[in-house]
Amino acid sequence: MIPLYRPGASLLHRMPAGAKLLLLLAVGIVVSLWRESLWAPALAWGLVLLGYLLVRQRAAAGVLQAAGNGLWVLLRQLWRLKWLVVLVAVPQLIFLEPTTAALNTARILAVILLAGLFTLTTRVSDVLELLTRGLLPLERAGLGRLGLTAERLSLAMALTMRSVPVVFGFYREIIEARMARGASTSPAAAVSMTTPLLVMSLRHAEETAEALAARGVR
Repeated sequence: MIPLYRPGASLLHRMPAGAKLLLLLAVGIVVSLWRESLWAPALAWGLVLLGYLLVRQRAAAGVLQAAGNGLWVLLRQLWRLKWLVVLVAVPQLIFLEPTTAALNTARILAVILLAGLFTLTTRVSDVLELLTRGLLPLERAGLGRLGLTAERLSLAMALTMRSVPVVFGFYREIIEARMARGASTSPAAAVSMTTPLLVMSLRHAEETAEALAARGVR
């Protein structure tokens, strides 16, 4: 569910990271406050559709080709979120009216897709710089005396963002290796995958720590 940054020349790629984050925050607040209104989720989904139509824009590509590429990215993101939709929608359908459950699910899904759009069009270096500026007041408030500087905290968050897709990659490698040996990949067999996944994740963490130490980061 966490897409990696994809280079591009669209309007969203050129927007400052802070402006995109504030827009995402504003949409999240609007769809949370106006729960009974159809306009809030409609506006959010309008922004989702517009954003994904723009994300694949290229100077050399035609308008229709760019729009088609954007819709393909959106459909792929929706497919990745299919189980989340089930987990969110089914419990609500049990206790709430279908219309209310559908509106709640639509709001949550729209905000998640917009968050994915932010990651898709924003460099990690830009996010790191934005976090550093945002955490400076906390550093001045006293966290700096504990060794928790804005630079260290933003670096930790950036490493977390980078590590999530890496760990998912390890999981895919384990599944492919099991399938190549003819082993089962059922949910019950997933328990046996935790040990190699843990070993690979710890090895990645050690390599990252060594790389940081080699660059003078304590």
